Amino acid sequence: MNTFYTPESWLENEINIIVVGAGGTGSALLTELSQINYMISAITEQQVSLNVEVYDADIVTQSNIGRQAFHVSDLGMNKADVLVSRLNMYAGTNWTSIPHNFIPTDASVARTDLIITCVDKAKVRADIGRFFKEDASSFCVRKNLLWLDTGNDSSTSQVVLGHALDVENKLPNVFDLYPQLESIEDIDEDSCSHVDALRKQSYGINKKTALEATGLIWKLLREGSISHHGSFIDLNCATVKPLKIDPINWAILGYKEQA
Repeated sequence: MNTFYTPESWLENEINIIVVGAGGTGSALLTELSQINYMISAITEQQVSLNVEVYDADIVTQSNIGRQAFHVSDLGMNKADVLVSRLNMYAGTNWTSIPHNFIPTDASVARTDLIITCVDKAKVRADIGRFFKEDASSFCVRKNLLWLDTGNDSSTSQVVLGHALDVENKLPNVFDLYPQLESIEDIDEDSCSHVDALRKQSYGINKKTALEATGLIWKLLREGSISHHGSFIDLNCATVKPLKIDPINWAILGYKEQA
C-alpha cells in the first residue's frame, strides 16, 4: 500500500467535516477550508462541497490577536462563533459553530466523513484516539471515517491523516503512530502577553501546518489520491518532510501494518 485513494463518497456528496479547535492552527485552517469549499463547489457545479462544524470552548483574549485570526473587536467572544459567523457572512458558507469542547460521542460524529484536530493538548488527541480504538463500536460511526491531526510546538509540527477505525488496508492515524500521546503531561498555562505567546509558538508555524493539512484534502479532491499522508515541518531548518504511505516508514515509528 503506497497510495491512498479518495473515498468514493467524497466525489459526489457534501463532505461533512468536524474541526476541533479554533485557535492558532484551527483559525488558519478554517480560512483554507473556506477557499477549498468555494473552488471545489465551482469546479463540480455544486455537486461537492464542504459542510464544517467547529468546536471550541475558548474565548478570544488579547494574546490571541495577531498570532491567530482574530481582531480587537473579537475580544471576549467565543472563538468558534467568531470564525464561523465571519466565514458564513463573507464566504457564503452555512457552517456551524459549537462553543464547547468536543467529545467523540457527540451526535454529529455519526454523519462525519473527516475529523480534523487542531488542539495543543496531547490528552485530548489521545482520548480521541483511544475512543476510536476501543469504544467506537458502541456508537454509530462511519467505517471509513478519516482523522486528520495537526500538532505543533514552538517551531515544529506534524500533520497525520489516517483512518479513525480499524479497517482493511488501514492508513494509520496519529494515535497508531504515536501511542505515547497518552503519556505526555499537558501544562495548562495561558499566555498573558504577546511575548509569552510567541515564545510558545513562533509566528508562521500554525499557518504552515494548516497549509500542509489542507493540501492533503485538496490533493484528494482534485487529484484523486495521495502518496504521502502527512508532513513533518521545521521552521528553524526551513524543511517540510513528507510522511510517506509506506509500511517500512510506519515500522520505524513502531506501527505494524494490519494483515
